[in-house]
Amino acid sequence: MTSLPCFDASLTAHLSHRRRLPGCALRLASALGLCLGLMLGWATMAEAQMLSEPGKSSRALGPATQSEPTAQAAPTPPGDEGLSPHSLAVRARWVTVPGWSLDAFLDAHTQLNAGWSVGIEYLYRAMGPHLDLVTSLDFSWLNADSGNYLGKGNDPAEKTHYIVFDKLSSLSLDASLIGHWNLTPWMEIRVGGGLGIGVVFGNLYQITDNSGCTLQNANDPSNCYPRPVGPIPTLTDNTRRILESNACEPDLRDSTKDTVLSPCYRRIDTYPFSGRVVPVLNTLLGFRFRAHRNVLFHLEAGWRLAGFYLGAGPEFRF
Repeated sequence: MTSLPCFDASLTAHLSHRRRLPGCALRLASALGLCLGLMLGWATMAEAQMLSEPGKSSRALGPATQSEPTAQAAPTPPGDEGLSPHSLAVRARWVTVPGWSLDAFLDAHTQLNAGWSVGIEYLYRAMGPHLDLVTSLDFSWLNADSGNYLGKGNDPAEKTHYIVFDKLSSLSLDASLIGHWNLTPWMEIRVGGGLGIGVVFGNLYQITDNSGCTLQNANDPSNCYPRPVGPIPTLTDNTRRILESNACEPDLRDSTKDTVLSPCYRRIDTYPFSGRVVPVLNTLLGFRFRAHRNVLFHLEAGWRLAGFYLGAGPEFRF
């Protein structure tokens, strides 16, 4: 009898070949197993290819074969082991506005050589191994020398003014980012800057000079001066009384009456932002010395508010 296929449509053929069914089932199972093996092998190859390409990953049903890298804390700066990132510092600074720094803006001016400031700072040292966040509160005494002032390019015969600085000072607050790097185990260099805001105290007064001022004598109040007052070699209490006796208004308030034809003494406000509020720019370059595990000493220079400074002070670590 001729052999029939395993899945013959004829019942007679099927019954006549009942004894061959186990063999057919075995062959079918083998074929299914081969197909399943090929599919699993293809999936494995595709998975390996995806993992080998940057930016691609597969979704594994089972547990991850490799754990994700965990974030590590920033390394502690040498010598700071066991200390908190918080510290307080005290500053004392000498402030100066040298004449050469005003030459680009003024043809006649005085300078500030006796300014000073004191301040307290909070330092947060967890911004990174080489970065501090520094917040400072500062009081500065900015009483410059009184004398003649003339704007760059202005007519000295009409625009020269005698300016009196009366107890000029400021209170300011700023925040700065300061980078620092160790030069030795006990000394580091620091550099950075920041911004803040300040309030100005004290007053400025002026009177127009009209004694025939020129570029040659505009810086000399003995030769360039307001005629109702007379030459002003130095500002004395008597000179101040003479100035106040020639006030534009009894309360010395701002006035437009002070002209070259009729000079009079008046108070002026030259601060930006409609009042006595001023912006603060702070820059710093200096060194920090480790005197003790919890005590450090700062020596620094830079620019703050209105002039250059040179300062020093201790820092206390917790």
